[in-house]
Amino acid sequence: MITEREFFAKLYCFSAEVRGLHWLRALLIVALVVTGFYLAKPFLTPSPALEPVNFQNSLVRFWHVVFGFGLMFVVIMRIFLFFFDEHSRRYERASFRDTLSLSSWGKQLKYYLLLGSFERKGAYGPLQHVAYMILMLLLLFQVLTGLILHAANYHDGLGGVLGTLLGPVTVWLGGLTGVSNLHYIIMWLLLIFIPIHLYMVYWSANINPGGSTEPMFSGYSFKKIPPKV
Repeated sequence: MITEREFFAKLYCFSAEVRGLHWLRALLIVALVVTGFYLAKPFLTPSPALEPVNFQNSLVRFWHVVFGFGLMFVVIMRIFLFFFDEHSRRYERASFRDTLSLSSWGKQLKYYLLLGSFERKGAYGPLQHVAYMILMLLLLFQVLTGLILHAANYHDGLGGVLGTLLGPVTVWLGGLTGVSNLHYIIMWLLLIFIPIHLYMVYWSANINPGGSTEPMFSGYSFKKIPPKV
């Protein structure tokens, strides 16, 4: 039996830098959530000792700070690539055209309701683009509040400099209590975003194979080419 051959176009989507930062950011968020929950309510304690040598809370705080500065580096680099990397300019920033188009919003909503198809002009559809912009803003605020809390515990060196620079921001956010509460709320918003993100990626991968999860692993997506009539 003769079957029709299918052909696919290979499209370059995300650079190695973008993909690496994506997975590093995911790992850092997990590490920060685990260590952050411990610092909020320690659920493990070292064995009793006669001398104060088991500073487990300080050790967890140290790694939380290390992971936090790692996340700050990732956020800064991701913003830099978004605005200054040539490929990101042509592929990611092109998503602004869909985001500012009411017709694109309608088409993507119909696509999610299985009522039609949607062809993106860039890396993301309008709903994705807005969601990822909000995610970056949340991460920026999380890093900012984390730096303020870091400065409150470390008064020398970098902590002293940050405490002076971010002092007005601390007051504006309601003092250290307000900053701590905001830091905690943003963490929960990130935790809400993660399962939604994973579900939508899984859903999109089933609706559009080769165009959702594949680009973040290999950097390429595959688009089916309609047969010539």
